[in-house]
Order: sequence, then C-alpha cells, then structure tokens
Amino acid sequence: MANTRPQKLSTNKSGSNSSSMALAAVALQDHMTRSLSLQDPFKKKKINHSLPTASKKRTTKAVVNRDAKDDQDKKEYVLDPKPPPLTLAQKLGLVEAPGLLLTDKEWKEVKKKSNERQDSSQPCVICKEDFGLQQQVLLSCSHVFHRTCLEAFEKFSGRKSCPMCRKEQYQRRIIHEGAKEYREKCATKIQSAWRGYIVRQWYKRLRQTVPPKDPKLRKKFYENKTVNLIEEAFVKETMLEDSH
Repeated sequence: MANTRPQKLSTNKSGSNSSSMALAAVALQDHMTRSLSLQDPFKKKKINHSLPTASKKRTTKAVVNRDAKDDQDKKEYVLDPKPPPLTLAQKLGLVEAPGLLLTDKEWKEVKKKSNERQDSSQPCVICKEDFGLQQQVLLSCSHVFHRTCLEAFEKFSGRKSCPMCRKEQYQRRIIHEGAKEYREKCATKIQSAWRGYIVRQWYKRLRQTVPPKDPKLRKKFYENKTVNLIEEAFVKETMLEDSH
C-alpha cells in the first residue's frame, strides 16, 4: 500500500501539468487570433477606374474663427483609444500586457525628457526634415516623429514599434514643441531682416548728411550736395513759373 500512494500523486501531478499546458496553449492561440488580422493578404484591392467628375464651384465663403483654431492647434491630446480588455494569455502572464494610459502628469515627465534632449529642434529621424507646422507625435518612450511619418512606418513595417528604441505597445500624444521652435526661428529671421533694413536706411541717411573725412570722398560729397541743391532750386523755380 505504501508503494502505490506515490504513484497516485505522480498521476495527479502529471494530470495538472497537462491541463495547465493545455490552458496555456488555448490562451496563446486565443491571443494570436485576436492580435493577427484575419483578412486575406493575397486578396487584390479593387481599383476604381472611373473618371473623376467635375465638382461644382461654391461661391460661399467659409467664416473661420482664428481664435478657436489657434486654441485647437495649441491643445495637446492623446491619439490612442482606451485599451481593449486583456486576453487570457495576458491575464496568465504568458504575454506582456499593455500598460495603463498615462496621466497628464506622466505625459509632462515624458515631454520633459524629450525637451531636455532637444528632440523637437532636430529633424524627424524618419524623413530627416524639420517638424515645422506639421502634426508632431510624442511617444510614451519620449521619442518624437511626424504623425504622417509614424503612421507610414507602422503601415509598411506591419507592427507597432518605436523606430528609435523598438519599444512596442507605446502610447501616442500630439504635441506642438516643433511648431513652437519653427515659429521662433521664423520670428528671429524676420526680426534680423527688419533690423538690417533699419540699419541700412540709417546709414544711407548718415552718408547724405555727415561728410566723410577722406579728402577725395569729402570733395565728392560736397559736389553731390551742390548738385542736389541746384536741382531742388530749379524744380522750385519751374513750379513757381507754372503756377503764374
């Protein structure tokens, strides 16, 4: 009797192991079927070969509220919807579960890391162009990209992973740090051009009023000034004669 008891325990252990393995297999299969697309990859898309019709011209002018548009452009918002319910594999710990949505405070910390590296002042790593006024996306891993570039990368790569650090299951948020940098650069260029114009006009007036110290230039300065005075006097005389 003592020899048969361990055999029952071993059979119970083997049965529990087989049931747990079966449960894990079912959970993984369920997770894969939910995460993978069930569309036929070899199915060709239908191309619309119909000719485009001419659209009617509208004479009405749209009234744009600039203040509301500016407020909307400056507002930051999250692109990702609420995460779907966890699958059985994620509940059992077989697959990494997506994290909870970041709070505003956590997003501020993520943006702070990106600003400390000055990512928004550098070109987008995908297209190698400045952010400008295009929509800029901040990921939960603190990397920034153009929204169109990131969506194109996700589409052609077939997975959702950061192009910089390859982190998966990231969250996205629209920010406007690149637009701020672009506006500051434009304002600096406009101010420098205006200051240059003012200085050139001031120097031009200075050359017309203050004689130079060089003898040749001084002689030419007085010659030009005399010619200008004679021309002004001649113009005044002709105007007086015409009036009489």
